[in-house]
Amino acid sequence: MYATYFEEVDYDGLLSEPEERTSDIPFPPAMNTLLLAVWLIVCAIGSGIAFVGRNPLVGGLVIALPTFLGMLIKPTFALCILMLVLPTGAGVGFGQGFSLDRGVGIAVAASFLLNVMLTRPGLRIRHKALWVAAGLSAWIFVASLPQPYLAMEVMRAFTQFQLVALVVIAYWILETNRETTFLWALRSYVIGMLGTIVLAVRTGAVIRAAHETRDVRYAATLGRAIDANMLAALTALAFLCAVYLFARDRSLLWRVLYLAAILFLPVMMLRIGSRGGLVALAFTVLSPLLFVRQVLRRPALAALLVLVILLASLSTGLLVRQQGLDSSVSARLTSVQRAKEAIDIRMAPIHKAIGAAATRPAGTGYFSWFERTDSVIWPHNDFFFALGVYGVPAGVLFAVFVVLLMLTVKRMPLTLEKLYARAVLTFLLVMGLNIKQVSAKYYWVFLAFVLAAERLSWWYADPDEFCDETDEEAPDIDG
Repeated sequence: MYATYFEEVDYDGLLSEPEERTSDIPFPPAMNTLLLAVWLIVCAIGSGIAFVGRNPLVGGLVIALPTFLGMLIKPTFALCILMLVLPTGAGVGFGQGFSLDRGVGIAVAASFLLNVMLTRPGLRIRHKALWVAAGLSAWIFVASLPQPYLAMEVMRAFTQFQLVALVVIAYWILETNRETTFLWALRSYVIGMLGTIVLAVRTGAVIRAAHETRDVRYAATLGRAIDANMLAALTALAFLCAVYLFARDRSLLWRVLYLAAILFLPVMMLRIGSRGGLVALAFTVLSPLLFVRQVLRRPALAALLVLVILLASLSTGLLVRQQGLDSSVSARLTSVQRAKEAIDIRMAPIHKAIGAAATRPAGTGYFSWFERTDSVIWPHNDFFFALGVYGVPAGVLFAVFVVLLMLTVKRMPLTLEKLYARAVLTFLLVMGLNIKQVSAKYYWVFLAFVLAAERLSWWYADPDEFCDETDEEAPDIDG
């Protein structure tokens, strides 16, 4: 059945040789290695100027110029840099006019435009989810036009367009390059997350956040963002990436890094004290129990899952036993009363979103939400945020988008890539019940990885296990 299926469906070169799909400007392997070594040396020099010489502006420029050039030449390198700086937030930069986050976004877009013109790798957007995301972005623009704060609403709509464009570019890079791009991008994210946490502690960003929030807990990235839920989501995604890479990567040196992340990041999750983040991560890690039959078909994967749970539990248990948690964080995580209060606070804008959808089906508007609903916060839920702020069409489009993502994961063969995609999507959906993520960059970027994991899952699939144990026909993967 497996052979017959792929004879009938070409899947636009899904299983074609990676070299035929590359969007990078081609260089010999030796040249690629030399360029990477030169870039690392330049980064070391720039870091020395910034931290030892105490001149961060000059050090940043020394790093930025060759990095920008490399991103233009190679979209795969551009994606890795994007993933490296993704955990830093948007507040790292020169004053308010320019940031690391914004600069990397410009470089990624420029790389995309240049390489589309030069390499023309050819890509058909075969996932309907991306078209629905584009439709959601278009509706947000339309819904913004009749709102009272027109200029600000249009700017907000443009931000949403940028996020959708980013997910398309990330998807394009992953789909038009060899499978190692997927690994390198996730490696970069794990390194970036670990480095961000270390730098945040060293520079005092975490300490400052502890003083500026009600609870003495970690609530900052390297930037100025004081948002514990955001940091929890970034940290949990890095943990899931580390688990996947530990299972997929064969390099002993890299596995040491992944193991360190697997042991350290759950501890960081406790330090952050985000109840929603911890619940979402726990549900994600335990969710394979809902697919017992599939898991038991792969004993090695089941053993890996048990090992990860044990290691994470051991590291967090040792932390609590030896160092303990700050009293405010401990109370936050264990107080039933505070949990009920948090639920009540979050349910109020959800009720208002339902009422707003009934009275204003086209949406209240992003900035008009507060005065039109008398709510002090936006809905802390992805679906109800879309429904209340941008109206019934946005709610429907978002629901369809989620369903298409779930179907994409469902039709993948049972590989590590399927488990990774399912874990990321599960975490984002459960986390989305507690916070608003649809305006967050990490949310859209990781959904690109969920979609791109499908091609890799078919690449690594075992032909004998290509379908479930039922002898159903092969699914229609042209989604």
